[in-house]
Amino acid sequence: MPLCPISMERVDERAARLVGLLVLLIVILQFTIPSILWLILLLADFSARAFYRPASPFARLSRCAVERFGAPRIVDAAPKIFAARIGLILSVAALLCLLIGWETGWQLLLTIMGICAFFEAFFGYCVGCKFYTLWIKMKP
Repeated sequence: MPLCPISMERVDERAARLVGLLVLLIVILQFTIPSILWLILLLADFSARAFYRPASPFARLSRCAVERFGAPRIVDAAPKIFAARIGLILSVAALLCLLIGWETGWQLLLTIMGICAFFEAFFGYCVGCKFYTLWIKMKP
């Protein structure tokens, strides 16, 4: 197995999909009941998944939930970590847009995040992971 430039960790794909669903739910909550707290929650969780695993509340909750249902489907963690870092960037940008009062900005960023979370949750298609693959191929 080749060395990964970010991590040698492995994760359960089912837990990652449940995390995607939780992110999608928070995005929907932000659109229905706008609050800075939803964005802070997203920012904190993406930050934890991107840099401080396994401290993410969403990841812990998801792992506990999926452990009860069959064998895990193990995948490389590096693309998921990369995707979490993209989510962190989008969360920071959305929070800044909210703080400066640019409603269209945070709505656009959260729409992108919600679409990506939807594909992860319902189809197991990680958009950030696809960008990770392109990024790795572009590196010398």
